[in-house]
Amino acid sequence: MKSSRIVMAIAACAMVAPLALAGGKPKLKDSVKFAKTWEAAVAEAKLLNLPIVVHSHGFYCGPCWGMHASVLQNKDYIKFADKNTVEVISLSRLDEGIEKKEHRAETYEVTENGEKKTYLVEFPGMTVDEMLALNRSPAARFNDTGGVPFTAVIDPWTEKEMQRWSGGTASGAIQDGVLAARKVLTKEHGEGVERKALRECDENLAEARALSGKGEFAKAIESLKKADGIAKGSQLLQERSTAARDEVVAAATAALDAIETLKDSDAAKAKSELSKLTAKLRGTGLEERAKALATELAEAS
Repeated sequence: MKSSRIVMAIAACAMVAPLALAGGKPKLKDSVKFAKTWEAAVAEAKLLNLPIVVHSHGFYCGPCWGMHASVLQNKDYIKFADKNTVEVISLSRLDEGIEKKEHRAETYEVTENGEKKTYLVEFPGMTVDEMLALNRSPAARFNDTGGVPFTAVIDPWTEKEMQRWSGGTASGAIQDGVLAARKVLTKEHGEGVERKALRECDENLAEARALSGKGEFAKAIESLKKADGIAKGSQLLQERSTAARDEVVAAATAALDAIETLKDSDAAKAKSELSKLTAKLRGTGLEERAKALATELAEAS
């Protein structure tokens, strides 16, 4: 009887159409933050040592949209998920909804880091391509029931199911299942990284890569030092920071290589370019090589 009331409530929620702002701009609703790929979900869940929650929904499934509103857009569950889960959505028949220009397939544009992005209104931060790819990813394999909605709690270390619900469930039941799964994961793997720390680390790594792309290698190294401080105590975070550092040093090395190649054809220009680059190499480990090249160019002139 209780499960019947849940499904009826979910179906009722599904009948509520999304509102739009004046001028035709869609009104975005708060939602859980979904992982963009299955691989990213597994990597993040391991870092945080949190269970993955996979939501298998269908675009033309009323109860699924009910769960979308009552769980995935529920402010209490959003807060809970941010602390306790990595959320993944596997939505079938989205391509059909797009083709038919259904209102739930509506998109919106934003500019991020100077680049235009197009996201789905019902799934803020997720592109159509990301959603379609997730439905073809390992995330889709857990639902062997032949129906939707379906929810499963997944161990990121084994990628095996820890708990499941078929035909719809309330957010409270999912939270209880997640907390039980967290106890198991903590016992087996210890405490994970705090999500706040992960975000701060990733922000610094992204900043380092952006600065490196502009040739500001010394500034990139400073951002990496901040990431290193956050990464202490976590091997997985340290590996991410090391990988970003390797990228920065590789880019700086390529810049220095280009100047060294230039010295034979245009020593004056090579000297000028090296003068600009030298200060930007601080912290990369390339300072002595740059100094030796500067001496060589000075002697040549």
